[in-house]
Amino acid sequence: MRCPHPRRSAPDGLAIARSQRWDPAEVVWVLLEEGMRGRNEATRRNHHQLPSGKTFDSSREEDSSIPAPTLHALVTLEWVSHAENLPCAGPSGTGRSQLAEAPAIKAIDEG
Repeated sequence: MRCPHPRRSAPDGLAIARSQRWDPAEVVWVLLEEGMRGRNEATRRNHHQLPSGKTFDSSREEDSSIPAPTLHALVTLEWVSHAENLPCAGPSGTGRSQLAEAPAIKAIDEG
């Protein structure tokens, strides 16, 4: 079984479990939680590898043809939680990549 995250924390965790006389189920639970935490962290890191790394922080509102209130609404990511789509269309240099990558990066960072 490949479990790098719990395996890494097991020596310290088992020492604590022995000294505090944890129930075996509690030990298993802690190791499983460590595995899930480590896997989620690794997934976030791996998915953060978008082509140009464009974020909301790197965008310049004054250069955008999109109205400021619309941009602010996009930053909240409320539309993501409602499973709504974000269609991006326009000529070259209008910020389509920015609008595609920035919400993706923020959504990944927020889990």
